Amino acid sequence: EFRRRHRQLGNHQIDMQAALAGVRDWSRAVIFDANGSVLAATTTVSPSDLAVFTNAFNSRDATVGAGLNLDGVNYEVHRFYDEPALIYGRIPSVDPRESEGICLAKAIHTSSGQPIFALITYKFPNLSAKAVPDLQTFLRQWVESA
Repeated sequence: EFRRRHRQLGNHQIDMQAALAGVRDWSRAVIFDANGSVLAATTTVSPSDLAVFTNAFNSRDATVGAGLNLDGVNYEVHRFYDEPALIYGRIPSVDPRESEGICLAKAIHTSSGQPIFALITYKFPNLSAKAVPDLQTFLRQWVESA
């Protein structure tokens, strides 16, 4: 099943990688499946972090309480939505220009019906008001209509 699915993605996955690399407003980005297999990325994320992210939508209270951790850095979560599946927040900072935002989104891959996750980070002057809708647009184009 794994080989068939990845053979099916083929050129689409290569194109998605190129599109992801072309987004300059995001500091880091990774697209991955529920098994933690990376489909496209501009950074390396540990398998243990990916495993936590795939379960982040299971409990609003746990995720908002613990925040999201990436490479040992904790991001406070201030928004959690079931539909559309979005979690986002920021590293707390007195000066927002020194802060970094994070967004985790989940979409359903059209042809396989499987959940696909996307994680981005972004720095000032990029804010969630722009980064989150941009990520949703990326997922609609590369995951939901694939």
